[in-house]
Amino acid sequence: MSLEQRFPLVQQTFDIFLLDAESRGLTPSTLTYYRQRVGRFIRWCDEQGVKYINEIGTNHLRYYLIHLQQQNLASQSQHTAASAIRAFLNFCVDEQWIDETPMKRLRMPRVDKKILKALERDDVHTLLAHCKSERDKAIVLCLLDTGCRASEFVALRGQDINLKDGSVRVMGKGKKERLTYLGVKARKQLLRYYTERGTPSESEPVWVSEKEREQLTYSGLHQILKRLGRRADVEECTAHTFRRTFALWSLRNGMNIFSLQRLMGHSDIHVLQRYLALVERDLQDAHQNYGAVDKML
Repeated sequence: MSLEQRFPLVQQTFDIFLLDAESRGLTPSTLTYYRQRVGRFIRWCDEQGVKYINEIGTNHLRYYLIHLQQQNLASQSQHTAASAIRAFLNFCVDEQWIDETPMKRLRMPRVDKKILKALERDDVHTLLAHCKSERDKAIVLCLLDTGCRASEFVALRGQDINLKDGSVRVMGKGKKERLTYLGVKARKQLLRYYTERGTPSESEPVWVSEKEREQLTYSGLHQILKRLGRRADVEECTAHTFRRTFALWSLRNGMNIFSLQRLMGHSDIHVLQRYLALVERDLQDAHQNYGAVDKML
């Protein structure tokens, strides 16, 4: 048996990996995640002269992670890239193309534990003041009030939002459905937006472009927020900034971490515990500034 017959080409295994992922009904965003992160690794292997799947060794993976560091990729991005490659190589083991994964002897990249900046109250007021339409005001308030991911937000349909009780049905990662909510102020602004564009039917998208009236895309939402942040001189203005702000403000307002976990669609509370640490530091700072004994005696 020739080498080519015994061990398939790396590109061939990647094509079959993507085909398998699609056949299992993974979401388009998950398919894109694998296509991009594993695809970069496959191209890198080709540049290194690695042709067959059995030729990928642990040191190749180490050199690739160093390559990502040299590209100034964030630690979280390095970690997710390694996770995607691990899934690909585990698939290769399951398909019996290799006996064991070279990831077995590799330590996963360390993830920095810093929390990126959330919005302050004045930031949100400034952003609202610089919105040019009722739609954009509704986007700001609804992102902030639901904690949705960008992909979840643009996918919302008319039937997903109950204006009477404020419940919002979200299809999250892994096609897991959950409920989050809109408060009174966000619902009022959403109704103002509906007055302009018309109330969407059950199957129509909630968020549409203002010119073509077509469903707002992930990229379209990003551009709206980018332009808004530039006008308002608010440096951090992305959908994920609003999601972080939702988490931090909710904890500061007294929401318990397990309720927040369900609203945000996290599989565990690991990330949220880091937000909780910020809230606990708020209390420490408050005591240092206003403690009874130190300030009054």
